[in-house]
Amino acid sequence: MCKSCSINDQVGFEIQRTGHMMSRRLEARVKAEGVDEVTLTHGWIIRFLYENRAKEIFQKDIEKYFLVGRSTVTNSIQLMEKKGLVRREFVECDARLKKVLLTEKGIRAHETIEAMIAEMNCGLLDGIDEKDAETFLRVIRRIKENIEQQK
Repeated sequence: MCKSCSINDQVGFEIQRTGHMMSRRLEARVKAEGVDEVTLTHGWIIRFLYENRAKEIFQKDIEKYFLVGRSTVTNSIQLMEKKGLVRREFVECDARLKKVLLTEKGIRAHETIEAMIAEMNCGLLDGIDEKDAETFLRVIRRIKENIEQQK
């Protein structure tokens, strides 16, 4: 696609706008279900911890995965600890390191939120045939690759 095409001005905006709409809708559902102490950021971190619960996960792993700074992750983890969603535990081999673990409350929050996300994802594809959905996924993955190449 050429650089002078007017659609170029819309793609990034529509992606951002759609992500924002999805976030607001999910936040409203989470609040309605009484899991409102979990922010969207906390939800993503909880999901990462849940999917990697067989591994030792440290703060630096969260920073790297989400491409966010140390202070952002520190603040999130501290708040999640206060809410009882995660706990930090020293590692035997190195007392300077603390792994981040989900609590039972964090696991329950994850399961509730995942059910909401699954329901929302089904609704996102309402009226869209499988071929169009596959095309969308292929295009969005290519956009992400293009963003990576622009570094």
